[in-house]
Amino acid sequence: MDHEFEIGSIIEFDDGDDLRVGVVVDTIGKKKLAVLTASGDRMRTVPKDVTAELGTGPADDDSRAQKKLTSLESDIAGRKADVELEMLWEFAREDDEPKSAAFLADLMFAEDDPATVAALRRALREDPTYFKRRRDGLYEPRSDGQVASLKRQREAELERQAERRRILDTIASTLKLPADERRARIEAAMGDDDALRDGIYLLQDFAAHGQDYSRRDEAVELLDDIIAAIDQHLDGHMDQKAFDLMRHLGLWEEHENLALHRFRITAEFPDELVAQAQELSDQPWEPEPWRTDLTHLRALTIDSPSTRDIDDALSCQPTIDGGWELFIHIADPSAYVDRGTALDKEARSRGTSVYLPGQTVPMFPPVLSEDKMSLVAGERRPALTTKVIFDDQLQIVDQEIIGSVVEVNHRLSYDEADKLLAGDQSGPIADLLRNLAFLADECRLRREEEGATSFNLPDIKIEVDRQVDPPQVEVSAVETDTPSRDLVSELMILNNDQVGRFCARNDIPVIYRVQEPPDQPLEDDEILSIPEGPARTFAQIRRMNPGTITTHPSIHFGLGLHTYAQASSPIRRYSDLMCQRQLKAFLNDQPLPYDNEAVLEVLSDVDRAAGNAYSAEKDTQRYWLTYYLKQRGDEPMEAVVVEHYDAQASRVSVFLSHCAYRSKCTLRSKVAVGEQVAVVVERANPRFDVLRLRQAPNES
Repeated sequence: MDHEFEIGSIIEFDDGDDLRVGVVVDTIGKKKLAVLTASGDRMRTVPKDVTAELGTGPADDDSRAQKKLTSLESDIAGRKADVELEMLWEFAREDDEPKSAAFLADLMFAEDDPATVAALRRALREDPTYFKRRRDGLYEPRSDGQVASLKRQREAELERQAERRRILDTIASTLKLPADERRARIEAAMGDDDALRDGIYLLQDFAAHGQDYSRRDEAVELLDDIIAAIDQHLDGHMDQKAFDLMRHLGLWEEHENLALHRFRITAEFPDELVAQAQELSDQPWEPEPWRTDLTHLRALTIDSPSTRDIDDALSCQPTIDGGWELFIHIADPSAYVDRGTALDKEARSRGTSVYLPGQTVPMFPPVLSEDKMSLVAGERRPALTTKVIFDDQLQIVDQEIIGSVVEVNHRLSYDEADKLLAGDQSGPIADLLRNLAFLADECRLRREEEGATSFNLPDIKIEVDRQVDPPQVEVSAVETDTPSRDLVSELMILNNDQVGRFCARNDIPVIYRVQEPPDQPLEDDEILSIPEGPARTFAQIRRMNPGTITTHPSIHFGLGLHTYAQASSPIRRYSDLMCQRQLKAFLNDQPLPYDNEAVLEVLSDVDRAAGNAYSAEKDTQRYWLTYYLKQRGDEPMEAVVVEHYDAQASRVSVFLSHCAYRSKCTLRSKVAVGEQVAVVVERANPRFDVLRLRQAPNES
């Protein structure tokens, strides 16, 4: 409003958020007004933000001024409640001319006094559905289409606001309950309220992904509203506050595995799938007519004691001409789960089992994967057997893929198998084990002649006891080149080699693992100048090309093979299950269940799932290792320097010998690659993924 206002003028002005009334009590220069409002606030405004002059009032008596302003505000609010904008719009749109607020007030109430006009102006500001305010202050009736669209938008916004209020009220009321009652309450509410469930999942994703989360702003807005609505302290940055809120609600625990949330890995199965799996497990299995009964063969399994899903067993026997028949039995879960069923779709979406410290997330419900599908000792089980025939010169002269029935006679752990192989004990199991080791050694030598490369680094083993508080964690290094582990590994490689050859020869579409040769030699002067051990091994690994999966058979440099199909773990990997179904169909002269296009689709799914599983395993491993190292405090640890990151060799990578883990470290003195150094933990925070090592104080 282009006007000069006297002290004592009652004005209506726009404070940016709302229209307010006040009395001018002073002027500040030529451009600002000091205004007293009905609430007693003293504010500043400028003439251009004044929308109307409503009369005069006392400027020298705050109490009287506030009383008059309060009465005026009440009159405006009462008149505003009587405004019916839709009816006014119906009258006003008879012509397309813009209207003033005074004209509309007179049209609505047959009055155009300042309070009535102010009431109408506020109604129009609050609900812009029917009229558009122009720059000149006039109001233009909207078209039918515009009104309909704005109504939909307004209804959606009102619904969003109602949903937000429900979310805030539910969370606030839940947090007032005793801690042991909160989880049940919030989960029940999530089941009844889609908006609440989506809001909780949004905050969980934010907590899992951190500040780089794609919907961070949306999550922060919701979290700010929640923090304002609850009387409870939340720690850290906003993503950490989201984690803290999940703990307060009872949905998460202190050591919640965020990697599972981050990579969309679900530990639990839906109840209906568990029920279906239980029904399949309860049904007696009868072999199909086309299966060959191999239960007369003595078969054994070798696994870790903790393994529950046993998917391979081994048999062998001499031939009359001095050769050998080797039988590699692979469990046949496809005998229980058909393609396209709910259980199959769930397995495909998971892609692979995930093995974490203290937890396994299986591809199939455990009632199946650890029972009917598993090659449990003493039980007749369906299998797909690769039979490999060696002549008296230990050359492979024939192979056959057989749909079979097997019965494992004995289960061995790796330690038990190593003791048998190292001792002079005789008997059926010990003799069978030695014969298998003999054949495995010959297969390994053959691959090495083809250029196979192996890296004998120990594996990290992390055991977590969550039954105590705080959790107890043990970390150790496990040698991967023990006789029994080498035996099992070698014969699984042989199985996948032979299956790959069979599929390639018969044009059966499956998934292969391939690896191109390195661009640089694995043993040149630079490599050989590094002391033998972990440092040299890591330098060689850095030169290796990564392995990939594909539908085209090709060489696998590291294994020294021309074909390598994924076929030995159908309980744990969907690609192997698919391969098994392809083989069974081919052997029975049936149409292949997967054509090339379908195999490519599976390849895409399992590649993503395998990548997520690998990342989740590594992240979870690092969490518990960091937790473990934090407990060790400043206890020195033996390490080997495996790589320098700067010319001064102050920033290095070390391999912790006792737990087979590689980590960055800061050194005070220069230590050559390949040399040992004592290191200590400088800082460790598993929840924030912080692990800093430095050279031990007594190291020079």
